[in-house]
Amino acid sequence: MTCESLSSVAGAYLDDELDAGLNVQVREHLAACESCAKVQNQLLALRAAIRDNAPYYRAPADLSHRVRTAVRRAERQSGGAWRWLAVAAAMLLAVSLGWNIALFRSRTSGADSIAQDVLSSHVRSLMGTHLLDMPSSDQHTVKPWFNGKLDFSPDVRDFAVQGFPLIGGRVDYVDGRPVAALVYQGRRHVINLFTWPAAASGGDTELVRNGYHIVHWNRAGMAWWAVSDLNAAELRKFEYLYNK
Repeated sequence: MTCESLSSVAGAYLDDELDAGLNVQVREHLAACESCAKVQNQLLALRAAIRDNAPYYRAPADLSHRVRTAVRRAERQSGGAWRWLAVAAAMLLAVSLGWNIALFRSRTSGADSIAQDVLSSHVRSLMGTHLLDMPSSDQHTVKPWFNGKLDFSPDVRDFAVQGFPLIGGRVDYVDGRPVAALVYQGRRHVINLFTWPAAASGGDTELVRNGYHIVHWNRAGMAWWAVSDLNAAELRKFEYLYNK
């Protein structure tokens, strides 16, 4: 096996995709060719570094197939073993960027979907009769009311002195699960504050949808989504009070 013929199967060898006969030929060439062996060691080190330090997300089957096809084509077109490293590094970088972009889009679309759920629940509560299951301004009455109705205990607070009195709570349904909806007033505006257990998913978010303001934050293993037709500054003040 020559250096040039080895370059055309280098990727498949590293991925353990060659048949037994070709594997033997590659190993024999690497044992005899110091230049090719050096390049192979660099490729192995590069792959190990990426696996150890770069975030890893499993690629969809079709993406994996397209990348492997592109690598094979690049290897066939390369002029010698010295180009393996450049080709592999470029493709690995492209795959890593693609996976991270896909992850970012997935997170973005997920947050937007939850925001839409939150807004829909808020509007339904204002249009119908299901604004409150437990009407009370006493946080020590509202908090224990959720016992047995949810698999978590929401942090219920009252900010009547600061202009945001608690008026009660209810069980609602957001993002495919039951959640606590804590209901407040700001002047004559209703604030629905939805909360449920969730891993942290980035920093605070502020959105505007159809004239409603939505703010989202994570704290102590809980996701919090507040929505109201209050102006953004007042809703941010409400968020600040909850996070003091």
